[in-house]
Amino acid sequence: MTRPSSSLPASLLTIAMSIVGSRAFLLPVALHPPHPTAGGRDILAVMSSVASTSPLHAAPASNVHVLPTENDVASAIHEIVERAATESISARGRFALAIPGGSVLKVLADLEPSSDWPRYTTLAFVNHKCVPVDDASSAIEAQARTKFVNRWNVGRVISLDGTSDGAHESSRYEAKLRALSEVELPRDVDGFPIFDLALIGVGDDGHIGSLYPNRDEIDVVDGPWVVPSYKKDPPGISLSLPVMQRAKYTVISAAGKSAKYPNGKAGAMRMAIMDENVMPSAFPAVALREYAAWILDGPNGSELINAKMSTVEDAVTAVFEDEVARAV
Repeated sequence: MTRPSSSLPASLLTIAMSIVGSRAFLLPVALHPPHPTAGGRDILAVMSSVASTSPLHAAPASNVHVLPTENDVASAIHEIVERAATESISARGRFALAIPGGSVLKVLADLEPSSDWPRYTTLAFVNHKCVPVDDASSAIEAQARTKFVNRWNVGRVISLDGTSDGAHESSRYEAKLRALSEVELPRDVDGFPIFDLALIGVGDDGHIGSLYPNRDEIDVVDGPWVVPSYKKDPPGISLSLPVMQRAKYTVISAAGKSAKYPNGKAGAMRMAIMDENVMPSAFPAVALREYAAWILDGPNGSELINAKMSTVEDAVTAVFEDEVARAV
């Protein structure tokens, strides 16, 4: 699958995909400038004529693995991080990793690196609250440092400035990313960064990073690498959708349950992975459907129709084989 390139809003792009019949969910070759058409008609005209009446019929995600237990999911993530790091460092001497907060921090806390790859790692945050970076109760960076970053001896951590100003923090964070060399953080032909691995969290409402439903941030698909998010107070920052989509490997995991949620995020995973009638504007995780590998435990995958149990080995192998297939 071709990596994205377009300036059209995500909500319109997904409608376009259903029209032209592509499995690529957002920003595919069929919509590249200068004047994309569908069946001889200007694609914008087609979208305008059917946007209000045509449901979205996007194919379900293809790289989905349901593993028996929460521990299996953690093991798969550990192996993916180690393999992606080794591959990237062997190729250019650096590893660019983007992480969210939440349960992913717990998973990474249990990872003991098998070599010194963290020394060559540049760590960025998929999203982060605009709070002091040493605020252990709210700052993802502070939590990550306590759980694993300091123990791993990570080579470089891209930090926020620590203010409560969303616009300032998003602008400064992007500037810090742009200041990295292309050896440390590669770019694609459109000038967007390519993280070697992006671990993305999904909320019950479908938010990814701090891109929340029915807000303008999800439609930012041309230009900014980082956007402010004003859904909550204090505000936050988030990598923009095209940055999440362009990672060499994008992995979404969901594991664990509670008394309140006995099946974890099963409903959210079903909508993100296979619901044919949901739009990214209403459920942003859908926008990563065909860009991510989805690795779930049994409860979180329980609402997927015809889902079969996979293995840690198969899940890990599929992540890297999928990238090879996309590059062909």
